[in-house]
Amino acid sequence: MNLIDTHCHIHDPEFFDNAQAESALHEATDLEALLLVGTSLNDSRRAIEFAHVHPEKCWAAVGIHPHEAASLSSEQIDSDCQQLAVLAKDKKVRAIGECGFDFYYNDRSEVGEVQSQLLERQLAIAKTNNLPVSFHVRGGFDEFWPVYDKYRVPGVLHSFTDSEGQLEKALERGLMIGVNGIATFTKDRKQCDMFAKIPLESIVVETDAPFLTPNPIRGTMNVPRNVTYVTSFLAELRGEDVRHINQQTTANARNLFAF
Repeated sequence: MNLIDTHCHIHDPEFFDNAQAESALHEATDLEALLLVGTSLNDSRRAIEFAHVHPEKCWAAVGIHPHEAASLSSEQIDSDCQQLAVLAKDKKVRAIGECGFDFYYNDRSEVGEVQSQLLERQLAIAKTNNLPVSFHVRGGFDEFWPVYDKYRVPGVLHSFTDSEGQLEKALERGLMIGVNGIATFTKDRKQCDMFAKIPLESIVVETDAPFLTPNPIRGTMNVPRNVTYVTSFLAELRGEDVRHINQQTTANARNLFAF
């Protein structure tokens, strides 16, 4: 089916040991490419290393997750982003991220300014290197749009579950929408309606493995091959042929990440 998982973490030893990572990759027979997404400086290095060991279908995104902001000083952000800028030039890197805003666990008054600084530095790296960005935005769109609009780089809103209003703002700016297993198990009718309304030419599919395992295999560790459940669900939800969903989302991913 030549699908592409545009967001996974099988390179991360916190979740996958070597055997599990190799198995997850070996089982991804329906996928033509996987984007291994970094969440810290060290994790980004691991993503690049894994992609080099498996060059046939693995690529890397390098970035610093907004959760990291709570433990980073301005000096550390400067240092980490200088090193990230070097990583961004590696031939296996196809994106910056995941980066953005997240106030689900942290109070915006405590980390908002630091998250903003961290995001701006990464957007500057993306702009300099002509790379798209994998954005992580959870409860922070009010802060996100003013920062994003300074740079207007191409990218994807990873694991998007927000409102139709935020969807419209994203589409107006030409951003792609990352759809994953959440679409298959959400019980929020508004979210289902929103997933049905995203223009197909604006969708890329992802697993976020090992997280967000889709129905009907909830309760197991998520792996890249499970992206097929996402496209099958979208086809049923939207009343469209799954082959068309597969072809268009793959074309979208190829275009965005230059696979």
